[in-house]
Amino acid sequence: MTGNESAAFDPKVIFEHVGDGMGIVDSQGMVGWMSQSLAALPAPLLRKVTDFAAQVAREGLPAGRHSAVRRITGSDGSLEVIAAPIGSGHATIVVSDSAARDRLRNRIKQVEEAGAALLDLDAVIVNPLNVSERLRLIEQRVGDAMRSLFRFEFYEVRLRDRRSERLELVLAKGLEPLKVGEFLIASQDGNGICGWVATTGKSVVCQNVHADPRYRVGLPTAQSSLTVPLLLRERIVGVINVESPLLDGFCDEDRLVLEIYGRYLAMALNILDMLLVERCMAHERLRQMVMDEAEVPISRIRSAALAVAAGRLEGHEALETALEALEARLRNATSGAQTVLGIDRISSTADAPLKGFRILVADDEAGIRESVKSILQRAGAEVDTRADGSGALEAVQTASSTKNPYDLVLSDIRMPDRTGYEVFRGTNDLLPGVPVILMTGFGYDPHHSILRSSQEGMAAVLFKPFQASDLLEEVSKALSSPRPARA
Repeated sequence: MTGNESAAFDPKVIFEHVGDGMGIVDSQGMVGWMSQSLAALPAPLLRKVTDFAAQVAREGLPAGRHSAVRRITGSDGSLEVIAAPIGSGHATIVVSDSAARDRLRNRIKQVEEAGAALLDLDAVIVNPLNVSERLRLIEQRVGDAMRSLFRFEFYEVRLRDRRSERLELVLAKGLEPLKVGEFLIASQDGNGICGWVATTGKSVVCQNVHADPRYRVGLPTAQSSLTVPLLLRERIVGVINVESPLLDGFCDEDRLVLEIYGRYLAMALNILDMLLVERCMAHERLRQMVMDEAEVPISRIRSAALAVAAGRLEGHEALETALEALEARLRNATSGAQTVLGIDRISSTADAPLKGFRILVADDEAGIRESVKSILQRAGAEVDTRADGSGALEAVQTASSTKNPYDLVLSDIRMPDRTGYEVFRGTNDLLPGVPVILMTGFGYDPHHSILRSSQEGMAAVLFKPFQASDLLEEVSKALSSPRPARA
């Protein structure tokens, strides 16, 4: 036997931390033994507890009853006391903090109501095109819940990308964002507590971040943190991370209620993803329907044009050109995010409203890039283009260093090497105050960049395919805002 196994065993050790207090009291109210938690009660409240237990020890209980329950209230709190006679003029008592239990019950109820509010999206579902408003509504409701229900001032919500395993930032308040080019992934090693939670699905209450090697700085003054998974059924879709400038800033009750709220948030964000997918599929069905309907008349017009050409009649070239223009217009009008609509209704004007402005356009789709450039040049702007995010940031840096900065940057949200948010952040760092407009198609869930950029002052977002007139309106609006003076 080891020393521990041969040591004398005191059975009272088992009961030291049972519930919120446990003890043995005689019929005179004298305590034979009590746990540490019971002994810690304020003296007036403890006296009421022992008086009740003494009464049970003296008088016993009615036939068929094994215990008596009483709620005892004092200036220091409210307790639920269970007393049971054990013979020889003694009674056992078990005390629970009913106020704490009621508080937890009320917090859970409030969290469930806040979670239901996240899912009450009728006003937005009727307009699935307005994704940015839908996201801002979620952002507002999450912020309200964090303040009123949890008293949390510093938090972030990250979603897990199934393909790359990146933990994309969706919402944040008070925490420093990662530097451009840095990211977290769902991994137990080297990706902070967020990466560990996103991998294991287990919550972490870290009462001292300096003692946990997994912690990566979010709040510069953080002393403690709470990180819980966002679960959609049993699938880990992301994490909520909360930080506090106080040691021991979170308790197990905080963990429990935040886990419940996290399930509601996961469902709300999943609804958004489904709305975007539904919109994308509806657009594809519309495109196919229009092309199917146009197939027969286009074929007949083409046959007629060939007949005219064979007979050498005048106008056959014009007819063929018109046919090609009709076909191209139909394709452009239904090709989704890879086009700008209404370009033919935009023409160069004598007043050139954008004359004197330098604009950078970044998009990996050549058609979009050139179409936007053409529209802005017709309005008088000087336009540079780049095919990726890295090239865009390099152009911004060069323009800044040569004292010839851009007045506005237009960037696609999803490019092979950089997100729209990274372009936004990089532009903000190099050219503070210069407006940035982001562009996105409905085939990609855009809310990571949109919300993050909106929180930090993004000028606008354009959802592809957009009208040329809308592009000019948003650009003009952004440029009409106060801009930093050029050096």
